[in-house]
Amino acid sequence: MNSILASGAEKQEDRGGFLFRLNAGAKIGATLIYIVTVVSFDRHVVGRLTPFLLYPVLVGSSMGLPLSANLKRLLSALPFCVFAGLSNLPFERETAFALMGIRVSYGAVSCCSLIFRAVLCIEALIILTATTPIYALSRQLRALGTPRILVVLFEMTYRYISVLTAEARSLHTAYTLRGGGRGVSLRHAGSFIGSLFLRGMARAERVGVALKLRGYSDADPPPTKKPLEPRDAAFLGSICFFCLLFRLVDAPFLIGSLWFGLFK
Repeated sequence: MNSILASGAEKQEDRGGFLFRLNAGAKIGATLIYIVTVVSFDRHVVGRLTPFLLYPVLVGSSMGLPLSANLKRLLSALPFCVFAGLSNLPFERETAFALMGIRVSYGAVSCCSLIFRAVLCIEALIILTATTPIYALSRQLRALGTPRILVVLFEMTYRYISVLTAEARSLHTAYTLRGGGRGVSLRHAGSFIGSLFLRGMARAERVGVALKLRGYSDADPPPTKKPLEPRDAAFLGSICFFCLLFRLVDAPFLIGSLWFGLFK
């Protein structure tokens, strides 16, 4: 598996760009620090999260990620966060502030904060996966002591999620041809998901047998830890510094105070 996954590693690194040549461990550490800092804010905080937009905006623009592909990945995961944020509206009805005569509840503020934080975290993960080959990610996760079963599941899911999608598409086509309509009705959803689960299990067994016949083994040798170069340490240190700075200092408030102080 590792030899197969490593085949595209050099191709992705050759695409150019600063982030593509960084150590995977530095990028994983920076992403974790960024996400932990973003989610550490109170659920009613929105304005103090705005400085964290600098990371996805500057880094995303520098690596040349297409906007359409970025939005497609973002929108695929955002609905779950939107529904989670909307669930706060009935429970926090107290007025937080009034905007142009319209009362805004704490539930609406927490909903906006949750969606904003979800966008920031998803963008950080998109940057990590777009600039790091899957082989480098799995190798670095092994070097960090991640349980082997989790790394294997991560690799298998990445490589064979398209197989499950093909099975679901085939099952949906059969359902449509039998007069089920364009979409799966609610009364047939249970049997549809059950059939997809059984077909997925059968396909997974065939894939597992094919891998074993080709000599695949998940008992990989202990990975060698690649030391951090100065550029890796500089990138990780700068992310840590700015995350700590924006976490301790209310940058939007200070900038607003200076702006109104100069033009008062």
